[in-house]
Amino acid sequence: MSKEYTHELHREVRSISGGYTLEKEERITIGNKEVLYVVGNALADSSCCGFWGCCYALVLGYVVKWKHTKNEEGISISTVEAIAEEHVKREITEFLKEKEGVSQVQF
Repeated sequence: MSKEYTHELHREVRSISGGYTLEKEERITIGNKEVLYVVGNALADSSCCGFWGCCYALVLGYVVKWKHTKNEEGISISTVEAIAEEHVKREITEFLKEKEGVSQVQF
């Protein structure tokens, strides 16, 4: 199943308890496919439970079409396909924890 990803970095998204910002995006090759991921920072700075933060990676999937169109704001859009194989997810998770120093990897 494919979906569209809008390439928008360095824009803080706020919620009632904090926010997050996507800081960078990268592509890596796994097998013969290209994988797109982003690295972000989350911060709970206005929650009743105290202050907390983390650095994480979000694996968007296999790249199907790279920056093939733009939205109404002129921001590039790519098409990605979800990664279903558990052994590939484990390989990517190990790689990203070491390379990016993130505490969480989400798919």
